[in-house]
Formats: sequence, C-alpha cells, structure tokens
Amino acid sequence: MSYELVFRAASAAEFRARVAADPVVAAFREAGGGEPTPEVAEAVVRTALAMGEEVGRTGHTSAGGDWFREELFDGVLAGLLGADVADHLLSRNLEGIVWTDYPMVGFVLADELAEALAKAGGDRPEDLDEDAAEVVDAVLTALRKVADAGQDVITVYT
Repeated sequence: MSYELVFRAASAAEFRARVAADPVVAAFREAGGGEPTPEVAEAVVRTALAMGEEVGRTGHTSAGGDWFREELFDGVLAGLLGADVADHLLSRNLEGIVWTDYPMVGFVLADELAEALAKAGGDRPEDLDEDAAEVVDAVLTALRKVADAGQDVITVYT
C-alpha cells in the first residue's frame, strides 16, 4: 500500500467556509469534534480535492511512513520551513476536527508560506540520500508554485 500527499493551490478561507457549511461537519463540530468519523473525513477530503488546482504530489510506501513524517517533515522540512509550517502541511485542525490518522488534511496560508520559503532560502540540504532528496524537492517545487501564484496551499494526505 502507498500513501500520497497532494498539494493544491486554493483559497484556504473558501475551503474553510465550505467545510464549515457541510452539514456532516457542522453536526460533528456541534457534537464536540475530535478525531473525525469516516463520514467527516470523507466530506473534508472531497471538499479539499475539489478546490483550486493540483500543483504536486509526493508519497511513501506503508513501510516508509515514519521516515516520511519524522525524518523528512519533522526533521528536514521543519528545519527549512519551520516546524509549524511542516506540521500544517501534513494536517491542521479545523472545525473541531483533530487529525490523528489517514486521511489527513492540512493547509498553509499564503503569508505563512511566503515567510517559510524566504526562511528556506535556496535549495535543500545537499547531504540527503536520493529518496529523501526526491521528496523534499517535490514538496519545495509544489510550495514554490503555490507561492508564485500568491495562493494558499491545501494538502490531502491519504
């Protein structure tokens, strides 16, 4: 089994408004929120994938999940972009939904993204192995496309 992280250039405000207006999500929020039910997760993922345009994707095998999240996102990308931005690329709480398992949805606002990319500067660290370099390059390329368009990034991790 493989897992993918899809990057979409879209308005996070519009995305959040659509999610908030979804009756399944609204009922979930009113019931106290927390870890999403399959129906809530499906509604949010469906909304995210319908927004904007896809600008990139990357992923890992089922055996590579810890490496992907811990070494690349919590390590390399957190060092380049900042811990909050790296974390929000994998998941970000919204409308009472706390993502703890697949699928997960995240977003980074345009101003947060611009600041993170300015912090990252040029290219990725040179000491990464080929697999890590491929993932980091895919993430940075997608984020630069979004930033160049002046948009927010919405991610779906399935």
